[in-house]
Amino acid sequence: MENFPRKISSNGRFFVDDQGSPFFWLGDTAWPLFTQYSRQEAEAYLENRAARGFTVIQGVLGWFGGSESDPSNISPNYQGEFPWVNRDPAHPNPAFFEHVDHLLSFAQNLGLTVAILPAWGNFVTDLGLLNDENAYQYGSWLGRRYKDRPNIIWINGGDCLPHGFESVFDALGDGLKAGSDGKHLITFHPCHLHSSSQFFNARAWLDFHMIQSWTDWHKVYESVWSDTLMTPIRPVVLGEGAYENGPEYARGPITPLIVRRQAWWSFMAGGYHTYGQNMLWRVEPGWTATFDTPGAEQMGIFKHIIDKIPWWQRLPDQAILEEGASGGETHNTAVRSIEGDWMMVYLSSRCHVLVRLEKLSFPKTKAIWINPATGDEMEAGVFETYTMPGFRQVRTTKYQWFSTPDHWEDAVLLFRGIN
Repeated sequence: MENFPRKISSNGRFFVDDQGSPFFWLGDTAWPLFTQYSRQEAEAYLENRAARGFTVIQGVLGWFGGSESDPSNISPNYQGEFPWVNRDPAHPNPAFFEHVDHLLSFAQNLGLTVAILPAWGNFVTDLGLLNDENAYQYGSWLGRRYKDRPNIIWINGGDCLPHGFESVFDALGDGLKAGSDGKHLITFHPCHLHSSSQFFNARAWLDFHMIQSWTDWHKVYESVWSDTLMTPIRPVVLGEGAYENGPEYARGPITPLIVRRQAWWSFMAGGYHTYGQNMLWRVEPGWTATFDTPGAEQMGIFKHIIDKIPWWQRLPDQAILEEGASGGETHNTAVRSIEGDWMMVYLSSRCHVLVRLEKLSFPKTKAIWINPATGDEMEAGVFETYTMPGFRQVRTTKYQWFSTPDHWEDAVLLFRGIN
């Protein structure tokens, strides 16, 4: 059965498909998917990501080649076709969109959702190629063309601050929503350390929040957590973090450990995560050899671990950690189920944490260590929680120290309540 994100859950916290089943967003950043990738390269990439457990691919229609390219450029696709005739978004180029159609069908057959940016933000804020009028025309045209595609999400914006151009992004969002008869979800992709919530929280076209943290990867947890507190309640996605192997990070290289930390912090704060590999958006020579980097492989392990629990019932709860929460680059985090039948702790480094076991609603708990880098598991023990039936108060607060297992860089602790 197809599982594509079509709606928002009744509590506003997660995505659901047409049958109401929860959909887990694990994204990947492939901004040049429709332009700089050849058809063969795009298909090979999509097959790889589906096999690894990714569920969403982010790509751009109106793209210019990235931060080191001439921002006035418009990238053609591998056949030399541009998205717009005469650089006018009001006149989409049918030949360009035939390739888009193909890739959407290919992704659908793999079970992948494609989150599409109609145009990178600089085409609004710097070049003025989109304005109030043609942005609505372009959005409504896209909405109509793809109205019956089940595996599409729209991303407004594109690495930009919308100040002074809000009306253009509103026109694009309204056009997309009107053209598709509201069948597709829409968000906004901002620039570094900003969120859609800062600019468009009250807009009717906005269905969920998206954040970019980029170089400030140590701020992921706080950024996601902040948006989960916004009203109205919406799902929160870290749409662009620090790229694995990226060269421009003042805090040092983006290793697989930092890739894992970003994903786990997004999840533990109540949100969802999009991974990024430096070469996949820069498309430098040899980029296709980077499909299977350790970070990409470990995102599949991340999802495999998440699938062990009913993740849609999670509640971030830092009070689980009596001692050792730390912060910044070595933040340790915790969630529990709303019913109290399980809880999970992420240790982001080699460290010690003091866990309050009475946060579980069962008299005992079985704890399991899971290595986020490999998926390997080992038992951590069975413990009393002193959450005893028949008592109105916890008789004895039950704390337990846990330490990252030897030779692990980070660790997940999964607790399940038992009688």
